[in-house]
Amino acid sequence: MTLKGYKQWNYVQVETDDGLTGIGEAHPGAGIAEIILQFKKTLVGADPRNIEPLYHRMIGAASNRYAMGLSAIGGIETALWDLLGKSLGVPVYQLLGGKYRDRIRLYADVGHGKGNTPEGWAQRAREGVADGYQAIKFDIDNSANELKQDAVNRELSTAELQKMTSLVAAAREAAGDGIDISIDCHSLFSTHSAMKLAERLEPFDLMFLEDPVPNDNVEAMAKVSAATSIPICTGEFLFRRDGFRELIQTQACDMLHVDVSGTGGMLEAKKIADLADLYYIPFAAHNITSPIGMTATAHVCAAVRNFIVMELPYHADQVEWRWDLAISSGPLMQDNAFVVPDQPGLGVEINAEVAREHLMPGSDHFGTS
Repeated sequence: MTLKGYKQWNYVQVETDDGLTGIGEAHPGAGIAEIILQFKKTLVGADPRNIEPLYHRMIGAASNRYAMGLSAIGGIETALWDLLGKSLGVPVYQLLGGKYRDRIRLYADVGHGKGNTPEGWAQRAREGVADGYQAIKFDIDNSANELKQDAVNRELSTAELQKMTSLVAAAREAAGDGIDISIDCHSLFSTHSAMKLAERLEPFDLMFLEDPVPNDNVEAMAKVSAATSIPICTGEFLFRRDGFRELIQTQACDMLHVDVSGTGGMLEAKKIADLADLYYIPFAAHNITSPIGMTATAHVCAAVRNFIVMELPYHADQVEWRWDLAISSGPLMQDNAFVVPDQPGLGVEINAEVAREHLMPGSDHFGTS
């Protein structure tokens, strides 16, 4: 099932012969739903309790073992955990080793603010603080394109650097000193420009600077990390432990940003976090899913010792119905923290009525096709 949220939200339902069902959310994006269906013949007739063996069976059967393939597998794997938790009468975090925390700290991703001007960034910062968030993140990439001298060389001009610095300065002044602010670069800059940007942003006491350079070059990331006091965070575009291993072992960054729905599933994300914990590297959770996928991510965050913060797509607040999509025993959001459900499985179900109202063209609700 695929819904039209602020992105294309993709859902999975796994059903057993005795009628018990588990739900999961795959990574957002077009084409994922079709890939999910490709794994049906791999799973039909198998014991759904054998989650890790089934995970590796799907990896072996995947025509694309990264990006879209893992996005689909992550949704199925989540549904299997939900199913197992329901069958045993325990929440998923218990199956992952138990919880360290009941509530998950969030940062509000505000995107480019109210426009790429100091006033626009200041306004968005004030809104986030007024709504009670103690951490916010802005996207600084493409925020000074009108000053760019070359569209493709990854270099930042002095004029771009000056404008970007003014944006962050305005956000910091508006938010105040007690609020954590992070900046996302979306892997667009050269090592040289990333270091110059970090130097200019150091006075603003950032929680992290995300993806200042493409993360497929560990040495470049390490060079930026070594050149600044700002914690460097990366991992959104990395997959499975294979993709994180060198980054962690060489301590080329200061914080991981792992997308549970995209990296291969809940258990794989937990294993990545545990590997990072050996090197005292904090685990932050990237998240662009609906409340269903966000709940799955929260279960992982609850069970991870080195967890620090989870993303809330605050710039998706135009999707007025998104919190109505999840049925739970109590509010998932309380005091601007995410409350981890204690009910069996994920502890949430999809509101069928809301889902049917927002189906993507050509998509059917579970059980209607």
